[in-house]
Amino acid sequence: MDKKLEEMKTERPLWSNLPVDILISILERLRYTDQIRFRAVCKGWRSDTYGFKHENKLPWLMTWKWPIEEDGSFASLRNEEDGSITTWCNLYDPIRKQKTIVESTQAAIFVGSEFCDAKDGWVLFSKREDLMNTGKTTSFFFYNPFTTKIIKLARSYLKVTAASFTTTPDSPDCLIFTYSKYSRTTTSIGTYSPIKKTWKRIYFAGYHGSIYRLIYIEGVFYCAFYHKVMGSFNLATQEWKTYRYPTRICSAPYSDKYLIDFDGMLLLASYAYDESRLGKRWSLYLFDDFNWCETENLDNGLLLTSSKNAVLVPVSEETSDLRNEVHMVVLGCSCQKLYGWVGIDRLYNKIWIFPSI
Repeated sequence: MDKKLEEMKTERPLWSNLPVDILISILERLRYTDQIRFRAVCKGWRSDTYGFKHENKLPWLMTWKWPIEEDGSFASLRNEEDGSITTWCNLYDPIRKQKTIVESTQAAIFVGSEFCDAKDGWVLFSKREDLMNTGKTTSFFFYNPFTTKIIKLARSYLKVTAASFTTTPDSPDCLIFTYSKYSRTTTSIGTYSPIKKTWKRIYFAGYHGSIYRLIYIEGVFYCAFYHKVMGSFNLATQEWKTYRYPTRICSAPYSDKYLIDFDGMLLLASYAYDESRLGKRWSLYLFDDFNWCETENLDNGLLLTSSKNAVLVPVSEETSDLRNEVHMVVLGCSCQKLYGWVGIDRLYNKIWIFPSI
């Protein structure tokens, strides 16, 4: 009897040894967030599905509303029984047209935090602190809304104006870039390595005011300032340079500016008032060989913008009529064909984010 039981145990198939075609078949039926959990079950499942490409070629829409003050000024986020603060975000899956509400178990870290940048499923947030009564301390953390993972970073003892990053925080090549006003005549550029856990700061003469956007492309961080110029910092040469905007953008008051990765090149998109058209219009410029070249072609792509960021996405045959168009999301998205199902989302903060590869 014992021998029979032993034989049955040895012959019983293991879940970790499921055929690859069955694993892929299961993955194809799961939402992206569930795909992540599925692949985390065991090393075998993860390695066997390494080459699996999820079908989300469109960016997800992420919206949120964190409390602003430490006392949880939004009453709806305060638990009346224990006084705890609950924070959440909405994730909109463009493929399955599903909304997911993601609640955080570490709500306190989000209180008063501000969006910096998003890339490959990760969002970089900054948070102003006042540990030494100087008002110049800034903390940072990464948040992955698909896995709810949080990675805290070392503080910067400067009042950081804007920040971006090179690649995912779990990569050894990840580097955070920050821009700060050090004095009326001096700019501070900071870089931080999550692996080495060290800050490095360089100071340059000149201060150009507040920053609209930051982006990293091919070894260079680009900074879109509110007025007149764009700045660039080359990681390899450690050089800081500024370039004047195209004349139309310089002369246009109250223009929104977006920096976009255009297949390894920098694309500047500006939304400003045009007197000749008696209304606002989009202007697109490629930064080629340190010069601005106006273009109307997005290489048949679709540009999606929000108040926080912008992404350029490829257009399929089914949505070929959206080629070279620019769409915005405010309460809802103007791109009704792809995101009309989202409807009205009244949460103030909205970004476009691609899931992790």
